[in-house]
Amino acid sequence: EASQITVWDAVGAIARGKQTIVVGDPKQLPPTSFFSRSDEESDESYEFEGDLQSILDECLGAGVPAQNLAWHYRSEHESLIAFSNHRYYAGELITFPSPFTFDRAVRRIHVPDGVYGRGGTRTNRVEAKAVVATVIQRLKNPSFDASKRSIGVVTFNVEQQRLIEDLLDEERLKDASIERYFSDDQFEALFVKNLESVQGDERDVILFSVTFGPDIDGHISMNFGPLNREGGERRLNVAITRARSELLVFTTLRSEQIDLSRTQGAGVKDFKNFLQFAERGSRSLAESIYGSVGEYASSLESAVARSLSERGWVVHPQIGVSAFRIGLGVVHPDSPGRYLAGIECDGENYYCSATARDRDKLREEILVRVGWNILRIWSIDWWIDHKAAADKLDLSLNALLERARTVEEVEKAASLHESFLVPAEEDPGLRFASQANLLTASESQNLCGGELTADGVEGAQFLAGDSASIGVTNSYKVSDPTETLSPIDPESFFDRAQDDAVRRMIDFIVAAEGPLRDDVLVKRVVRAHGFKRTGRKLRDRVLDLAKSRYETTTDPGGMFIWPDGVSPEQWSVFRAPLSEEDFRSASEICFEELAVLARQIVAIGPEDPAREMALVMGLSRIDSATRHRLEEVLLQLAE
Repeated sequence: EASQITVWDAVGAIARGKQTIVVGDPKQLPPTSFFSRSDEESDESYEFEGDLQSILDECLGAGVPAQNLAWHYRSEHESLIAFSNHRYYAGELITFPSPFTFDRAVRRIHVPDGVYGRGGTRTNRVEAKAVVATVIQRLKNPSFDASKRSIGVVTFNVEQQRLIEDLLDEERLKDASIERYFSDDQFEALFVKNLESVQGDERDVILFSVTFGPDIDGHISMNFGPLNREGGERRLNVAITRARSELLVFTTLRSEQIDLSRTQGAGVKDFKNFLQFAERGSRSLAESIYGSVGEYASSLESAVARSLSERGWVVHPQIGVSAFRIGLGVVHPDSPGRYLAGIECDGENYYCSATARDRDKLREEILVRVGWNILRIWSIDWWIDHKAAADKLDLSLNALLERARTVEEVEKAASLHESFLVPAEEDPGLRFASQANLLTASESQNLCGGELTADGVEGAQFLAGDSASIGVTNSYKVSDPTETLSPIDPESFFDRAQDDAVRRMIDFIVAAEGPLRDDVLVKRVVRAHGFKRTGRKLRDRVLDLAKSRYETTTDPGGMFIWPDGVSPEQWSVFRAPLSEEDFRSASEICFEELAVLARQIVAIGPEDPAREMALVMGLSRIDSATRHRLEEVLLQLAE
């Protein structure tokens, strides 16, 4: 990388050569001269003299002929490069859109309890623990391991880097099974680097620890180390462009807490804008500038889209946020959050390519690699017989849809048995996401070991945990206490001498189905004793015995009875129904259990998470009451 090579280190090689090619990026890190650490109170990790002239800068200044390399195909999602493309490269990088209508590859993970040790440790321990917990959760996830994806951690300073390394070392001592991820023999082993040393590295998943934030007194300094200096924006550009599929930004600091009136650094301004970009959503910046969906580029595209719309397909024109866009995107009718196929016409995007290899081979290869199904339609075919061309296109789309549904049915069947029926480990690194959140078990938009892999990512990969450790079952099945217990005579049901017999039945039901709503418990008990209706006296009888023994919680759905030894704060499983008879409505499932499902669904990034949750619960349709209940849970997670 020529931007990192000083002039005096390069002139010897140049002098010995007959020809010279200098390859580098002037928007990335220049050579920097560091010396001793400052003993005074400062937010910089190290003092340095400043950025030095690189051989790349010298060549550009001397007017050496230059050629820009515009294609960017490392990032699996445009959001990973969108900020840098528009902020530093004037939108000239050609990127390739992902086949999802909402790109969640860049996400902020807020750590509100973090404290920055300004002038002291220069670390944020709470944030570091959140990062490490997320790393360990990923490494222990079998699905993530099977995906062969790699992880890297980037920090703003050396002190935070060393703290995270120390915390990871402690985890490695606790569990030898993760040691292989750190081995030098491992391809793309896990790294932890600060932004001064990470240039040239890349990983599938990058966790970025911002570090800065309020100090112990709540004061926020506008000194962000090298970002405040001239060229600080280069360091930010390096830090945020290391990920191939996913960038998680862990931050105590919020964008609105950065006061640009107190600093003149261009790097700080860009840092504030980047935090806004991560907070508002992965495509917000690009959409605000160009729009992720544009206008029709030609009359051919417009005619094709109109013809497909008449056949019932939903079509979006000009998908993408860079110079290269897919002409038409056909929305998957079963999953509005992604595209079934992209359609390329031989219009402007086609003929502006320099070579036939670019037009007909390379671009399609890259698009297929990131998850697109690509169909082509030629203007000459449309001109000769547009109806036949449209019918052929419709036939191809239906074939893709049938194939996708077949694959999804197989995956859904597998996931019911292998995924939803096992407890999902919390993502402890995200439990800090909201102090006020009722769902304290874990605060995670990313409970999976990755997201959907072409959102990321890895499809619906839900985690397996040790259910015995929290006393939960792996699925939900309606219990029948009469199979093992003999009901007492209904005439003596209210007799206090029968308290123990009624308690045994309550214990059986709570152990099998808990946590369960109070009226469900009452219904099970009274039906087992032959009562046809549940009156107030029957209800009071059952609940008086239950509440004297079990912990209860209350949410908008009602009161829920929890089994012995199971803490609501530690609940980490969604129990899918084993059969139609075991179906539970949304109001019969406690917030804590719905939150587990919600985190799993949000991690996939569907357009309508509530609908996807309902499908997993066994509902083919979602009424207003169910939607309200599920959206309440989703709102709690978003806070």
